[in-house]
Amino acid sequence: MKGLSIFSCITVLIVNSFIANNTTSSGLSSSNKINNHSLNKDSNQIRLVTNYNKINSISELLDSFKNKPVFIDLWATWCTPCLEEFKYSKTLYEYLTKNGIEIIYVSFDKEKDDSLWKKRINANNLFGNHIRASKPLQDSLTTLIWGGIDAYSLPNYLLFN
Repeated sequence: MKGLSIFSCITVLIVNSFIANNTTSSGLSSSNKINNHSLNKDSNQIRLVTNYNKINSISELLDSFKNKPVFIDLWATWCTPCLEEFKYSKTLYEYLTKNGIEIIYVSFDKEKDDSLWKKRINANNLFGNHIRASKPLQDSLTTLIWGGIDAYSLPNYLLFN
C-alpha cells in the first residue's frame, strides 16, 4: 500500500449496528438519494449530492448510500492538514473505487465559504461525492465521534460498512 500514508492516521469506524439501528425507514426525500450533479464541467467524477444542505444526520447521509460501504473524509477549507492530505486523494480514490467503496467528502465550512469550498474541490481534484455539512449534520457527526457538539478535530476519516 505504498503511497497510501493517509491510512496511517485514519480513525476508522466500522458501524454495522449503527446503520441497522439508526437509519430511518423513510430516509431522505427521493430528491436527495444520490441525485448528484457535476461540480466540474470536465469530470462527472466530482459530484455534489443534491440538496446536501437538507441532510441533518449521519443516518440520513448513510441512507443515501444504502447497501454500499462508505468512506467519509471530514475536512474544511481552512484546515491546512486537510489540504496537505489531498495529495493522496487520487491514490485513495483509485483504491476505494477498485474495492467498491463510495467516498464522501464532508466539509465543515460555513455557507459563506461556498465559493471557496467549490474552488478547493476542483483545485484538488477530489473525485467522489461532496457535501457541505449543515449544523445538524455536524452535530450528528461530532456526537458520534467525539461525544459532543462543537468540538472536533480535522481531518478525520470514517468507514461505514
